Amino acid sequence: MSLINVLLVCFISFIVSIFSISVGGTSLITVPVLISLGMISKNAVATNMFALIFLSMSGAIGFRKEVRMPYHKMISFFSILTICGSVAGANLILAIEKDLLEKVIAIMICIIVFSFFLKKDLGIQERNEKISKVKFGAGALLILILGIYGGFFSGGYVTLLSYVLILIFGLNFLQVAFISKIFNIFSSLVACVFFYYHDLIDFSVGLPLAFSMSLGAFLGTKLALAKGNIWIRNLFIIAVILLAIKLLIF
Repeated sequence: MSLINVLLVCFISFIVSIFSISVGGTSLITVPVLISLGMISKNAVATNMFALIFLSMSGAIGFRKEVRMPYHKMISFFSILTICGSVAGANLILAIEKDLLEKVIAIMICIIVFSFFLKKDLGIQERNEKISKVKFGAGALLILILGIYGGFFSGGYVTLLSYVLILIFGLNFLQVAFISKIFNIFSSLVACVFFYYHDLIDFSVGLPLAFSMSLGAFLGTKLALAKGNIWIRNLFIIAVILLAIKLLIF
């Protein structure tokens, strides 16, 4: 890839990361851009996944300074599930076409949008309610399934994960912004080990892409913390609608 194309994808990823650090959806922009600039699809997914590690780390550090939560056991357990899912998902990229999966994800996303319009306070305040074993088990299963998808492609992974954490576990958007980045670090890191083994990561693009994403994420966390949960909720709804359109049409 030429220097001009690398600078172009870095600029686009920087802008996208400012907003996607709060609501997800980075890969749905950056991967098609990489492909359109001449990178093979599997290499584009792998190189983007490498950069996502640094985006997630930057976001986690930014949100962790402001968000204090007693959820360490839950984070540890779900991180293990995410790692297991990512191992399976990374292997799928060599065997499965992702088009059908994207259509299924798009339908799920349409349901998400509808539920947010029905419950206008969803994700604004933390719901301090006891979670039943059945509900916890359902949430754990969904996180495992999303871990598989995250290791496979990652487009919309954080968006779907955010919804599960808000709907089932009663967290608010700022809390979810931090926790989802922790899971995404593990998901991307595990997948990248697999991609590196198969020589799919283009580090000449991945390293500058990682820097631009990290910088965008840093600025994005500052913006999200200044604006608060309501602003992130509105941004989330917009992102989900665009995500559904992207997966269904493009």
